[in-house]
Amino acid sequence: MVFRDLTVLSKRSAALVGLLLCTAVTHIAANPAPVYTGTWVLNQAETELLRDDLDEKTIKIPTAGRTQISVMGIPLPGGGGGNARSGHSPLTAKQPEILRCKTMTISAEQNRIELFYPDLDPLEQKETVRAGHYRGRDSKWNQKRLQQKYKTSERSVNKKWTVRKDGRLLVEVAIKHKKAKKQTFRRVFDRLTSN
Repeated sequence: MVFRDLTVLSKRSAALVGLLLCTAVTHIAANPAPVYTGTWVLNQAETELLRDDLDEKTIKIPTAGRTQISVMGIPLPGGGGGNARSGHSPLTAKQPEILRCKTMTISAEQNRIELFYPDLDPLEQKETVRAGHYRGRDSKWNQKRLQQKYKTSERSVNKKWTVRKDGRLLVEVAIKHKKAKKQTFRRVFDRLTSN
């Protein structure tokens, strides 16, 4: 009688494990990877077609070109710099990695997306995008689009990745410096196919 109860119990647990396994497989099949995952290579010709002429826009960054007066290495207060008063760094901010790379690999996990730029400096090659608000960056994505926004004391940056109807990846980066016009950069990438 005890052995009969054990066989019934093992059949029930086997059925439960089978049901859980089917549910997991169905969940994985129902959530395919986003269309923008994979390895992408910059398409220079398509990117040039979307490029805005910089000559038409007046670009003035408020902190650029200011001089700092110092005596024996010590900066004078109010000596023309004005950086401390306006809250601007004397260093210029780098362009986002996506605007400096020629190749990019995008991989998706459950709550984050990994961007890998193999042709950049080793310290800048990996970028992790996490869902929601994380370390000053607001990120969201779905199967067709990835978007990230962040602000610094000098500028706000809005990045969008979408796949066009022709299968190419369009990346749009809008940078708005304080007291300057917004600049929008567009880059087009082709999917790298394995031969």
